[in-house]
Amino acid sequence: MKALTVFAVIFATSALVGQAYGQQVCDEKTAPSLKKKLSAHYDVDVQRGQKERTTSLYLWRDNEKVAHVYPATQITESWTLVRDKYIKPTRYFDAHERAIEYQPGETIHGKKEDDFSYRYQLVSNKLIASMTLVKSEGTGCEKTELYSLETPNQTLELTWLPHLELIKHFVVKEPNMVREWTLQDVNYSADTNAFFTKRESYQSTDYADIGDDHTDPFLTKMVNQGFIEAGASGYYDQHGQAIGSSHTH
Repeated sequence: MKALTVFAVIFATSALVGQAYGQQVCDEKTAPSLKKKLSAHYDVDVQRGQKERTTSLYLWRDNEKVAHVYPATQITESWTLVRDKYIKPTRYFDAHERAIEYQPGETIHGKKEDDFSYRYQLVSNKLIASMTLVKSEGTGCEKTELYSLETPNQTLELTWLPHLELIKHFVVKEPNMVREWTLQDVNYSADTNAFFTKRESYQSTDYADIGDDHTDPFLTKMVNQGFIEAGASGYYDQHGQAIGSSHTH
């Protein structure tokens, strides 16, 4: 785990979000459009006692579509906002070019997607609103806000890029675990249309139909390995509580 806390790095490496990719330059005028179509790369550090692991996460946005890509597992989780109200989840298995679709508003294993900001930003607007603003500095795409929140079992420290609606740095400290998300770079010229179009071409199965097909080896394997359930991405709800059964992505 990096020794530096969010308080030490909040205003460091600010060039991450202002740099140009191709002809795209992020400033206060371009941020409203650039934030809707981009790719952001995060390092995710998890420390339990003396054990430490670092993995990667890629956040993709294309207007009303958002995806979280986990290269280590070759799984992409995607959510589409339908009519500004309903959220349609899809889980893509990139190595197999297969997909499991869930209907908008569908309750799966007791969970229902109802907060698009949580997927779009990795932290929900409700969680940010519950935190204390400690410091704000900079302008435009370089504007950073430092938030903190302490509960009996957790301490949360968030460095936020408000104009891009992106986490720059997020630390969740618990008695036996520390989780940390650090923004590595932002690509405003990423071909987001090609990214989503490729995955939408995968062979897809509706979640409700999985139990009816006992002849598909892929579905049988995924069910047995527990990969069919939705929402197990190891992030946090609006109350800062971990959701899903795994924090290992």
